[in-house]
Amino acid sequence: MTPALHNGTYTITSPTGAHRTFKIATARKGNLEGNRILSLMVGRDNENDYMGFAFVNDDGVAMWSKFRQEFYEKCAKMVWSMGTLGNESPYVKAGVTMEASKRCMKCNRKLTNPESLELGIGPECASRAA
Repeated sequence: MTPALHNGTYTITSPTGAHRTFKIATARKGNLEGNRILSLMVGRDNENDYMGFAFVNDDGVAMWSKFRQEFYEKCAKMVWSMGTLGNESPYVKAGVTMEASKRCMKCNRKLTNPESLELGIGPECASRAA
């Protein structure tokens, strides 16, 4: 069975321009091996600075007890809704966007910032090109 929401890195941007980046990945080792984990980017490194807060399965998102808080529950609901309903999501209808990460056309690093996603080039490479 194909997952309803695929593994990947997604940036969600509100109509005000505020954004958050999330990653869905399958754990490869340890106690969580085989589980798909929803994580929030919590630092500047868009490859490694993620904190897991829920499991993702084909039926929805299961919050970890430590993160059963309004902020994380809203994030999980938004990722699931936009990832599974697409344009029918109430968040999309309210002007929120969700975009999968891309790679910089110069250095091939992961892009997650909305402006970088739009331009196709990261800020470091853009400043060198200017």
